[in-house]
Amino acid sequence: MDRREFLKSMCSGGIATFGFPVVSFAHVRQSGRLVFVLLRGGFDGLAAVVPYGDPAYEGLRGPLAFRDSDLVPLTPVFGLAPGLAPLREFWDRGEMVALHAIAIPYRTRSHFDGQAILETGLDRPVGASDGWLNRLLQIMPGERSGIAIASGMPRSMAGAHEVQTWSPTQLGAVTDEYLDRLAVLYRADGTLHNRFEAALQQQELVGEEEMAGAGARRGGVTPLLRSAARILRQSTGPNVAAVEFSGWDTHANQGLAGGALDRLLGQLAEGLVAFRAEMQDAWADTTVVVMTEFGRTARPNGSRGTDHGTAGAGFLIGPRVARSAVLADWPGLGDSALYEGRDLRPTLDTRAVLKAAVAGTFDLTGAQADRIFPGSEGVRGRYELMR
Repeated sequence: MDRREFLKSMCSGGIATFGFPVVSFAHVRQSGRLVFVLLRGGFDGLAAVVPYGDPAYEGLRGPLAFRDSDLVPLTPVFGLAPGLAPLREFWDRGEMVALHAIAIPYRTRSHFDGQAILETGLDRPVGASDGWLNRLLQIMPGERSGIAIASGMPRSMAGAHEVQTWSPTQLGAVTDEYLDRLAVLYRADGTLHNRFEAALQQQELVGEEEMAGAGARRGGVTPLLRSAARILRQSTGPNVAAVEFSGWDTHANQGLAGGALDRLLGQLAEGLVAFRAEMQDAWADTTVVVMTEFGRTARPNGSRGTDHGTAGAGFLIGPRVARSAVLADWPGLGDSALYEGRDLRPTLDTRAVLKAAVAGTFDLTGAQADRIFPGSEGVRGRYELMR
């Protein structure tokens, strides 16, 4: 893989694209890595962590009800969708908590508002410009750093603490002669020259895998997460990473085993397994949180899909998890149990899980976790989820 092919896959356009991080990270004095994976679009939690043991499940889901034989059972009530079967590896190792009936603290079916709340860590869509991951970096002691692996700076990472970004988007060919001219041009500017050289230095680190952008449908989950691991596992790598994948808004033809959503879930599961393998020894102190802005409607719509809902599912994964479990104060799927007669009722606040993740990964106190999520003092962190 020559350097023009490397830069073609790593850069996101213009001068600012040569900012792939390597030389600018401070030495990380404390252990712990936290990776926040945001699935943009609101994925259907009832089709991911399937409550096949609920007596109302089959009748409620109708054409979107999985057969028991297609599922990967976790408990007598819950099983993983077939696409998520690779996650059983984490479950068997005692490294996965499946989160259900989980939701942001503000009731909305707007992608914009839902993502804003999840990324800022607040209880309403306005009130702060910084994200909870950036506040985490501000509160953590010692030397620390963060990276956003996304098409732009996600709101979760925005704030006073400086972070790096990496946008591995495909561009046209870049010739060696052009790069040589850029090197001469950038030499007069210390900041640009250092970042340009940093991008070139990542060739051996990231390797030859083709990047396909951040969209899950384009097949970029596994190579993106594998490359993220190569960054994070460095001894001077970042403590905190934000990764995102789009394409989870399944209004039509959602499908069952092998269907459109199940294939997306399969990409996610395979990517997480590949991430674990690529982290090597650094996996021992790594925690991965997978969340989405909201769930989907409990009943299918007329297009054999699901519309914007309320509570959904997520995952907490890593060796610092206390034990594998399904965390769900399960509200049930009967008509009277549904939120507004259409959605899975929320019983778990996203902030309760995120507090546990940050405290358990970085040995923070409950008071510090509360500062990361302003206004959440009344929300008890589920600290028992972590070792």
